[in-house]
Amino acid sequence: MDLNIVRGLQSLRNPLFDWLFYLITQIGDQYVFIFIAVIIYWTINKKFAHKFVFTFMISAIVNTGLKEIFKRPRPYIASPDVETLPSWETHGYSFPSGHSQAAGVLGYTAYHASKKLHKPWIWYIGIFILIFVPLSRIYLGQHYLSDVIVGAALAFFLSPLIFKLVDKMGDQEDIYTLMLVPFFLLALFFVQNETMFVAAGGFSGFALGYYLEKKHLKYDVTAKPLIQVVKVVLGIAVVFLIRLGLKVILPYSDQADTDPVLWDFIFDFIRYFAIGLWAAYGAPWVFKHVIKNR
Repeated sequence: MDLNIVRGLQSLRNPLFDWLFYLITQIGDQYVFIFIAVIIYWTINKKFAHKFVFTFMISAIVNTGLKEIFKRPRPYIASPDVETLPSWETHGYSFPSGHSQAAGVLGYTAYHASKKLHKPWIWYIGIFILIFVPLSRIYLGQHYLSDVIVGAALAFFLSPLIFKLVDKMGDQEDIYTLMLVPFFLLALFFVQNETMFVAAGGFSGFALGYYLEKKHLKYDVTAKPLIQVVKVVLGIAVVFLIRLGLKVILPYSDQADTDPVLWDFIFDFIRYFAIGLWAAYGAPWVFKHVIKNR
C-alpha cells in the first residue's frame, strides 16, 4: 500500500508539479533551518533561537539513529517504477523521513510562537509546512507515507518535551548545551554518516559560540530595520562563504558526493562546526564591534 501511494502521487507528475514540490521540499532542508535560526538569533531573541536550534539538532540525531536501525531503502531505490531525477536523489535511508521530522519541528515552533505572540498567521504557515513538505517527499519518490507520518509525529512528540527541558535549564542553558557536546562526539564512533557528522559539527560549534557569546559578548540584537537587514545579508553571506570555501580548501576525496569516506565526514564536521561558531559568536561579534546598532 505504501508503494502504491507513491505511484499514485507520481501519476500526477508534470513539469509544474516537479518544480513546485522540489521547491517545497527545500523547506525541510538544513539550509532553511540555518536561515530561520540565524534570523531569530541575530535579530529577534537569542534565547528562543537557542531553544529552536537545540530542539532541531536533537530531533535530527534521533532521526539519524532510527534510520540506522531500520535501514529502509527509499522508494526510488526499492522499486524501479518509482521515478526520480538526479537533482532529487538523497543519501541515506527512508524511515523515518528527516525532512518531515524537520518540518514537524518547524511546525511546532510556529505553533508555539503563534500562541506566545498571539499571532495565528504564524501557525497557518506551520500547517502549510506540516502538510506540503511530507507530501513533497512522497511525490519526489524519496519516502513512503509511513515514513513522513512517523517523522512528523516524532517531531511533535519530541519538540514540546525538548522545549520544556530547555525551560527547566533556566539561565544555565548555555552550560547544559555545552555539556552535551561530548555525547555528540561519542555518537560519531557508532553512527558514521554525513547527517550525523553535519549535525554534531553544527551543534558543537553553536554550543561553544552560544556559551562564549552569553558569557563575554552579550550582544543586544535590537537595531533599526535597515541594520537588521544588513546583519542578515552579511551573516548569511559568510555562512555560504564558510560552507563553500572550506569545501574547496579541505582535501575531500574524489567520490565525496557519491561514495564518501570517513575523512569526508570529518571535513563536513569541521565545516559545520565553523558555521555554528560563526552564527552563534562570530557574527554577533562583528555586529557589535563593526556594524554597531546605529
